[in-house]
Amino acid sequence: MVQRVATVAFEGIEARAVDVQVQVAPGLPAFNVVGLPDKAVSEARERVRAGLVASGLALPARRITVNLAPADLPKEGSHYDLPIALGLMAAIGAIPPDALSGFTVLGELGLDGSIAAVAGVLPAAIGANARSEGLICPAACGAEAAWASPEMQIIAASSLIQLANHFRGTQVLARPPPKVRDFSDPLVDLEDIKGQGAKRALEVAAAGGHNLLQNDHGCPANTGLPSLAPLESPDPSHHGARQEPAGCASAGLPDGARRASNGGKPPPPFTPNRDEGPGTDRASFGSECPRTNDFNGLAHLIRSKSLISLGWELRFGVSH
Repeated sequence: MVQRVATVAFEGIEARAVDVQVQVAPGLPAFNVVGLPDKAVSEARERVRAGLVASGLALPARRITVNLAPADLPKEGSHYDLPIALGLMAAIGAIPPDALSGFTVLGELGLDGSIAAVAGVLPAAIGANARSEGLICPAACGAEAAWASPEMQIIAASSLIQLANHFRGTQVLARPPPKVRDFSDPLVDLEDIKGQGAKRALEVAAAGGHNLLQNDHGCPANTGLPSLAPLESPDPSHHGARQEPAGCASAGLPDGARRASNGGKPPPPFTPNRDEGPGTDRASFGSECPRTNDFNGLAHLIRSKSLISLGWELRFGVSH
């Protein structure tokens, strides 16, 4: 018998459905994961084995095969740990076999059976909601997933034992509420910035909903000014309010959607400049590999064909 669990694979900020198929069959003891997994997914075998033992369960001395379908789609990341573990638990009778139907599952396992936070929970929740499915995710990501829809069912657990008790009905987990990020440090008011011509560029960009490109040639006077733009920007549209936070969540940024105290609506994403030294020209891309939200912001810039450049010399213009 094959136990099936739904999860996702990420392509940018899109979450493609993946079917995790778990089979426990007679034969020499083995634990194989197939379906084009990367190194992190292949190592899930050891994390799942240790997590089940720590939770009071043992893998049967049989041949265990886990297939990640479709097999031609690359599978990357540690979020496959939890669907594999729950599929095994259902296959050996630790949880009801039908408990996972109608749910998309993702999460990383610790060796003690704990469930750690993973990137991309918000786009996974949006995709699950589009398929009329619920979501099982780490407890640390539950508040982020709750922004996808107020109606979808969300189970956010901190350990495998919590999930087992939830499905048995002995410890039912409540749906996590959406969380608004609290700023621990006082916010800087744009009115406090004096004597900077670049301040005008920020005001125009915020008022018109434009994108912002900084090219400061290492000028210390403009350092930090673009970080004020999300605080001055008007509320994004409904489409942007879900797409842009999904990009932040896929990139693993803190608090997922990076929500400010503006009624629970997220500000437009901001990626800080990481110049190595004077004379380095760079848009707000990371110093190593551009992250998902960097390309997302660039796509918005290209679609709107709107660009305000903030540099040593103040320039306004439209990109073509």
